Amino acid sequence: MIDEKYYLYAVEQMDRAAREKKKCNGYKDKPERICFYTGRPYAERHEVFPGRPNRQISIEHGFQVDLCPEKHRELQENITPWAKAENQKWHETYEQLYIDEQIDECVSADDALESWMRLIGRNYIQELTPK
Repeated sequence: MIDEKYYLYAVEQMDRAAREKKKCNGYKDKPERICFYTGRPYAERHEVFPGRPNRQISIEHGFQVDLCPEKHRELQENITPWAKAENQKWHETYEQLYIDEQIDECVSADDALESWMRLIGRNYIQELTPK
């Protein structure tokens, strides 16, 4: 006979595993992806916000840019002045888009910025000051 506590625990763990399934960028539509900078096909998806939790957030919210392998590597390494400037530009762009979407949904600007800070944990736009 199966212990009822064990059964409930197993069901709970399966639900948790299903909820925590990691998102990834598949290759199904890769031939249609075009590099933002060079216009070349077969671009790779670049998650604008790196790191373990932020990568998943980037995928979930669409904070991504299609890039050819060379530009993708350069932005990931973030060594050259161009890469640093471009990464900052993408961070600011997606932060502003997120805040604008929140404001369009009748959220105040302060609450939208606070929501961004809870989501990503860092403000990239110098003109905006979180509470």
